[in-house]
Amino acid sequence: MDSTPLVTVILTVFNQSPFIKETLESLNNQGYPNLELFVIDNGSKDNSRQVITDWLGKNHPKFPISTVFRNEPMPYCESFNKVFLKSKGKYLIDLSGDDVILPGHIALSVAKLQESIGAACCFSDVQLVMPNGSTKTYYKRDSDGHLKQKIKIGNLYTSIVESNVVSSVSLVFDSEIFTKVGGYDENLSYEDFDIMVRLSRDYQFVFSNHIGIKKRIHSKSFSAGQYRPKKSEMLPSTLKVCQKIKKLNKRPKEDKALIKRILFETKHALLSANFEVARGFISLAKELGAKGAKVSMYNSWAKMKMDVSGLYLLLKKINPL
Repeated sequence: MDSTPLVTVILTVFNQSPFIKETLESLNNQGYPNLELFVIDNGSKDNSRQVITDWLGKNHPKFPISTVFRNEPMPYCESFNKVFLKSKGKYLIDLSGDDVILPGHIALSVAKLQESIGAACCFSDVQLVMPNGSTKTYYKRDSDGHLKQKIKIGNLYTSIVESNVVSSVSLVFDSEIFTKVGGYDENLSYEDFDIMVRLSRDYQFVFSNHIGIKKRIHSKSFSAGQYRPKKSEMLPSTLKVCQKIKKLNKRPKEDKALIKRILFETKHALLSANFEVARGFISLAKELGAKGAKVSMYNSWAKMKMDVSGLYLLLKKINPL
């Protein structure tokens, strides 16, 4: 078995000029000997393209780099899939232009996948950089950096349906399995929840106990728009994924997990005044047999269209997570 198989990194940039240089440097300093990198500027309107071009002109990484410069943005999932078709790596990383790969992440993740034949992907811990510059890890750790919580591995389908047990930015995929499940769903505006659900339905997830990615939490990131007041682009896709999950479910406990997820998303849809999609979530919850005071309250709220999105936005600024 090749101990350093080819790893494909697909780096997507969109209006991330303040961050992209550090992202590229983190790849150049990774030290993994067998990489291929695809850099996509997905129609940026800032000077991201120039930053990328300047960096490539001044640096000469030992791995091959292909660039895709688009004049207009392409839907993320479609963009990624098109470039993935050109890749050759045994393993795959989806990297954002405002995130940083920390030293050793690729080698450690690949080693874990190499000893876990048949696993769909490896995940690790993530360093979250808050808007005020403070940092915290995705999973709880003590002052010495040791984990303070048990990390679920293996069959994570029910856990992923129910809550955010995996930080998707840390994922290193098995490319063959990624292909088998059809890649990213191009009918969706974002990719991570759906791909994790589909992979975990039939495949195992493994965990490497290291901090692999530095993720910036800031107002201009795509994920920050998940609960954008009154006009979220992501919530309708979340509803579509939940509808897909309903068809994938095989057991009552999986339906219970889905109801919990739906009620969580309904709450945030209502708080952010995305009332139409909130009604869609409520309807799906009722199809699954959800009852009780919370469902009744959410139903009434959606009908009244009580808008508290201004207060919600203020609270999200205070606590971005």
